[in-house]
Amino acid sequence: MSLKSRFVMALSLIDFVREKFQFFDAQEDKIAKYWEGNSRNDIIEKADKLFEEEKYIEVYEHLNKIKHSKDIDIIWRIAKALFNISLTPDLTNETKKEMMGEAYEILAGATAIGKGKGNYYKWMAIITNRKNGLESLEHKVTRYPEIRDHLIKASEHSPKDYTVQYMLGRWHYEMANLTWFQRKIAKYLYKEPPVSDYHEAYRYLSKAEELQPRSFLPNVYLLGLVCMKIGQNYRARYYLQTAMNLPVHNECEKCCATNASFMLSKLEKYDLGKDLLFDHYQFGFEN
Repeated sequence: MSLKSRFVMALSLIDFVREKFQFFDAQEDKIAKYWEGNSRNDIIEKADKLFEEEKYIEVYEHLNKIKHSKDIDIIWRIAKALFNISLTPDLTNETKKEMMGEAYEILAGATAIGKGKGNYYKWMAIITNRKNGLESLEHKVTRYPEIRDHLIKASEHSPKDYTVQYMLGRWHYEMANLTWFQRKIAKYLYKEPPVSDYHEAYRYLSKAEELQPRSFLPNVYLLGLVCMKIGQNYRARYYLQTAMNLPVHNECEKCCATNASFMLSKLEKYDLGKDLLFDHYQFGFEN
């Protein structure tokens, strides 16, 4: 390469670096101006109030001005807002992908420093799962370990967050519930999924139930399913009956309650079949 060519390349690189610094300087100016007259607590408090009112677009607009801030308590809230917006039924898949892509980039570009580490890692897991699920089965299968690792970190930093315990329990349940054939297909096409068992799922789901007793319907329902898998039918019956009788707040919980009723009927038929098969009156043990 000639000296002139090298000189031109060096000038181009300098221009590129200058533009990048100008971009970050501009972002810092915007952030500084936004913080003027607004305390950190005020901004977060307003965002949380908007969350309670389910005004997710307003949350995004409120916090998006400082999305390049290094404050992870701001960043995970932006990701949470984008996630909730992406659940809007009339949005196209492409729009949802863009939203999850933006949420993932914002989270991935942050440094997990501060008190909000638990929520940061939790939303990193949720967004990663949602993003990969929208993209392709290959992305979903190959990123299972990453999701688990984020959830474990979230659990370490927020051990009393029952939603994290529930998600870990659900992760282990899904891994344990994969059939031999599904594993072989996944390994052949993409990558072999991680191995787990129902006892590990039960451990995390039970912890979630201890933290929030008889209140989070999906967790109670899943506990019922896990108990059926490990042969604890009395506990399964208790959890499924509880899930049926808990208040329903959304379509997900309605689906869990309906499925709980169906699984309970299957469990009762199974128990009835055993009673008939080993009926002690039939064999003359009545005395």
